[in-house]
Amino acid sequence: MRYLVLSDIHGNWPALEAVLQAAPPFDRVLFLGDAVGYYPDGDRVLDWLREVEALCILGNHDAWLLALDQLPLEGVVLEILAWQRARLSEANLRFLASWPWQREVEGTLLVHGSPCDPLEYLDELELAREGFRCTEARLAFHGHTHLAGAFLELSGPRPWVRYQGFAQGGELLLPPTVRALVNPGSVGQPRDRVPGAAFALWEGNRVEFFRVAYPVERVAERLREEGFPEWLYTRLTRGE
Repeated sequence: MRYLVLSDIHGNWPALEAVLQAAPPFDRVLFLGDAVGYYPDGDRVLDWLREVEALCILGNHDAWLLALDQLPLEGVVLEILAWQRARLSEANLRFLASWPWQREVEGTLLVHGSPCDPLEYLDELELAREGFRCTEARLAFHGHTHLAGAFLELSGPRPWVRYQGFAQGGELLLPPTVRALVNPGSVGQPRDRVPGAAFALWEGNRVEFFRVAYPVERVAERLREEGFPEWLYTRLTRGE
C-alpha cells in the first residue's frame, strides 16, 4: 500500500491542487491535521478529503474551529477560523468533528504534534527523545511545525537521536534498527524557508519527500477577494 501523506493544508487549495498534479500514483491519503486556518478555501479542502475518504486526525486549527463558541475571538487566526466556520457545509463540519486526535495505520502512529501531546511542537532533539518514549511505534508521522524532516532513533542501550531535514525533498529508508518521527512538511504554508507545497509518499520502510512549486499569485487573489491580510501571501513567497 502506498500512502500520500499530507499535513497542514490550512485552506490553501492552489497548493493542494499542485500536490495532486505532481504526486506519483498512490492508494490512500493520510492527513495529519490542520485542514483549515490561514487561507480561504477550508471548505474546498474538506470536500476533497471527504471525497477521497482520507484517514484524518485533528490539528490545533481544526480543534479551535470546532470549539470557537468556547474561545474569545481575539487575534487574526481565530477571526479567520470564525470566517471559515460560517462558510463550512454541515457535512464538512460533521466530518471534521469525527476526526480523532491520533490513530494507527499498519502499526504506524499518526498525530499532529507529538506522540506525547498532539499540540506540542516537535522541533528539538530532547522533545523527540520524549516523543519516542511516548510511543512503541517504529514509525510515526506528525505535522504542526511545518518543517519537512525526520527525527531518527538508533536503538541500543542508550538510544541515539538525530535530525535530518528534507526541505529540498529526498528519500528516507528505515533499516530495522532505526525508529523515526517523520514530518512531511506543510502543503499550505512551509516554514523551512523553501517555498512550495510539501508532501510525502510512504510505502513500507521507505518515505519520499517532495516540494512542488505552484502559482502563489492565485492565493494572493483569493486573499484579496475575501479581505484576508497580505502577510499571509508574503509568508508563502518566503517559505516562512
